[in-house]
Amino acid sequence: MVNTDRIIGTRTGIEPTNLFALHPATGATEHPSAAELRRWAHEYLCRPHPALGRSGPVCPYTSHAIERQYLWAVFTNGRDIDIRRITAIVDDMYELFPALHPRDEPESKFKAVLAVFPDLADYAAIETVQRHLKTRFVEEGLMLGQFYPGCTTPGLHNPEFPALDAPLPILAVRHMAPTDFPFLATRDEWIDAYNRLFGPTSQRASHPHLRHRT
Repeated sequence: MVNTDRIIGTRTGIEPTNLFALHPATGATEHPSAAELRRWAHEYLCRPHPALGRSGPVCPYTSHAIERQYLWAVFTNGRDIDIRRITAIVDDMYELFPALHPRDEPESKFKAVLAVFPDLADYAAIETVQRHLKTRFVEEGLMLGQFYPGCTTPGLHNPEFPALDAPLPILAVRHMAPTDFPFLATRDEWIDAYNRLFGPTSQRASHPHLRHRT
């Protein structure tokens, strides 16, 4: 169950903070990595990149989340955070996500929450948790993405472009979008979830070169 007053995770005690809307009256102290995360969002995600392979910013959705103050973050310190702890944090994020502002469509489609592990050196743990929990999120119309320093996952339009490279280890949650089909095309249950939201017409229109199933 979600504490709707402060929105606190019941497993781990995480409490998402709004990354672009500071509220000094709450007395909350900003995490030292928050400024670095904002800088990455502004200077990398919201801008074009010559190696991206298409026009527009690296992430088409981040600028909307920033402008509307819909980008949330959870920071967890420690170098020895194990897979069990990361899984519990992501499970809390799964439950907290609907309660975060904004709650109503269509504005809620622009929000995202980032679980950030500034001290974590075992990036394989990020990959493992993302791989194991992705289906649960997809079935609810959400995406769970992994980012970390040196991530080599290729971009959609240029396989040489490391689209998920980031200065900090992150697991990110946001709503699924029509353009997400390439990230879901490898498993039938993911395709089914996509089609329930958008229909097979969206996958054919957006990515006619990929395998589709009706």
